[in-house]
Amino acid sequence: MKASISRIASRARSTAKPAKNAISDGSMTKSAHEKSDTLDHEERAFRATDEDLVAEEQLFKPQAQDIGNTTAGVNIDLERPACPYHFVPLRMGGNNGRTHMPSAGSSALIDEIGGLSALEEITKSFYNKAFRDATLDRFIRSHDEPHAKRFAGWIHQKLTGSSAWDNERASRSDEPVEVANGHTIVVHDRTSAHVAAWHSPKRQPNEVGRHFKLDECRVWMRLHFWAMREVVGDTSPSFIEYYVRLIGHFVSVYEGSAPIFARESYRWSSSPGNIQDYMDRGRRMDDVLGLSIGHALGQIPEDEANDANWPDV
Repeated sequence: MKASISRIASRARSTAKPAKNAISDGSMTKSAHEKSDTLDHEERAFRATDEDLVAEEQLFKPQAQDIGNTTAGVNIDLERPACPYHFVPLRMGGNNGRTHMPSAGSSALIDEIGGLSALEEITKSFYNKAFRDATLDRFIRSHDEPHAKRFAGWIHQKLTGSSAWDNERASRSDEPVEVANGHTIVVHDRTSAHVAAWHSPKRQPNEVGRHFKLDECRVWMRLHFWAMREVVGDTSPSFIEYYVRLIGHFVSVYEGSAPIFARESYRWSSSPGNIQDYMDRGRRMDDVLGLSIGHALGQIPEDEANDANWPDV
């Protein structure tokens, strides 16, 4: 287990983010009286840490065409026999081979679960849970934004190559929103949305600007996979297995030690007892909040803690 802790710590350092409230123009730190009220500098610095985030900025198409078949209005019958399992690898590309790319296999998985409408059911369920969660809701500045639609469009575009997310982004207001401490930011993509979350006015003053920690990532994944389980059930084991790996890939930009906990996060919601305990504790996951990396690793199988190839297998 010591080797696992050392490896995880190394991975976390390799994905380390700019220090809280650090403001840089690329060459020098700005003095207090030069600081802008916007968070553009933090957005740019965070985006530069990850190939997927950079690619998403480049994907933006103001004149994007309507997406193709989204299989609208599909209801999934959770009692129907499961589709046969088949392994679909994550397709990676980009300059360093670390950017997720859609494939024919991943696109077929979306069709298998019912298309964009099924994804929207998943994301609606997730946000209904997140809005009431004692940990996650503090990151959500407003419940009035179309969070579920945006998230579903992002997933659809990532797995099918559609323009669902680009189309939605093109329709967003370019007016900045105000977050904590009078800062403002234009929320136009995943990078800016998460910078806004770190500076949510609902967070405690001493927490504003701090990036997601491992325990918060685990709470997020547990709730999200719970929502997926409610909608998809066991009807598409291929999609479920792929999607858990997909989230494992993307969560690493927020916390380098988080990916290996994705499988445990999916298993968590298979137990009604876990869910009831969560409810009884006021929608707090006290079994993960505040744990050290050593104690957290003790909650997952050793083979998962030591699996250096997952999720990109």
